[in-house]
Amino acid sequence: MLPVTSRWARFGPTNRSWFIHVPRGGFCVSAFVVVRNRRGDVLLGRPTLHRDWPEEGCLPVWRVREEVRAGSWILPASHFLMDESPDHASVRISRKWAGLPGVKPRLVVVESHLFPTDMWAGTGPRRRRINHWALCFIFEVRTDRVPKKGPWWAELRFVPLSELSSIRIGRSHDDIIGSLLKARKQPAG
Repeated sequence: MLPVTSRWARFGPTNRSWFIHVPRGGFCVSAFVVVRNRRGDVLLGRPTLHRDWPEEGCLPVWRVREEVRAGSWILPASHFLMDESPDHASVRISRKWAGLPGVKPRLVVVESHLFPTDMWAGTGPRRRRINHWALCFIFEVRTDRVPKKGPWWAELRFVPLSELSSIRIGRSHDDIIGSLLKARKQPAG
């Protein structure tokens, strides 16, 4: 197999005539909706075990249990559904996971992240960790409206920026929040 740096990031039908190389650690395309109120607080939820997480929130049961046990807070987010555009994903997430029907999220930044998995390739000095690749579309919504909490959240509330460092933010969502805040401070180029 070719090294990662010499493969095309193109995914499609399994056909050797196409440039298709699905990363061994997986690949996901996700939308994150960062909801902020007038004071700049960020909407976060503490998940609870619910049947909608695996199918609609793209969070497997074992991972929900892990986040619940840790008392983690996460952003309203999900992987894209097949053939779903980034804009449609952001509206779906805003409506269902953020409890805010009728809002129009605005794309702020797109990021690519590599996360180490628990899998390894090779042996001896050639042994290396296999990474998971995430392509993240980060949207923002501004509202002072109190969201409707769905049954998949133990709690859903606006958290002041000053409290973010004192709570556990799960699923690397602290990186997403940091990216949004950084993008908001940079002048338009």
